[in-house]
Amino acid sequence: MITILMMRNLNYSMFYLIMGIVDTNVLRLSSKLKKVLRLRKNPRINFRGVHLPFIQGTTDKIVKILRKHKVPSTFRPLNTIWSSLRSVKDSVDPKNMKGVYVILYFCGTPYIGDIGHLINQRIHEHATDIKHGKPCSSALAEHAEKTKHHIFIEEVQVIARISYFHHRKFTKALEIE
Repeated sequence: MITILMMRNLNYSMFYLIMGIVDTNVLRLSSKLKKVLRLRKNPRINFRGVHLPFIQGTTDKIVKILRKHKVPSTFRPLNTIWSSLRSVKDSVDPKNMKGVYVILYFCGTPYIGDIGHLINQRIHEHATDIKHGKPCSSALAEHAEKTKHHIFIEEVQVIARISYFHHRKFTKALEIE
């Protein structure tokens, strides 16, 4: 069995591989385990124990290690009744926000755009430009004018809802590449 001294010297991901624990929730538990063992050694701190989320097969192994060091531990459920209740807030249509969006041409090429006001408003502007043949006001209308391709203006996909200018530009650049 791995001792605490060995565990300190190992990378935590390596420790979990050795223990046979393969779970994404373990990463959250590893920081708690490290803190608990550090607090337990300090006699000036009044330490009551640790509360761990119950993950079958994972938490059991961690509790065994804690018991060897006389650290009291309790389980709590990952999902509670409160977490399974529906949110009281109304869902907001992502097209009614600022962000980065994608419109597909008929040829399959995506047009990626970003806007600082409502995406729905920009979609309406694109549709108006295409309808009236104004290629100078948008690259989407220019492509439609040159190639005579149909543009699926109704099937807009919102990639990200981002308010900040530089974040939008960065996200758009990443999507284009």
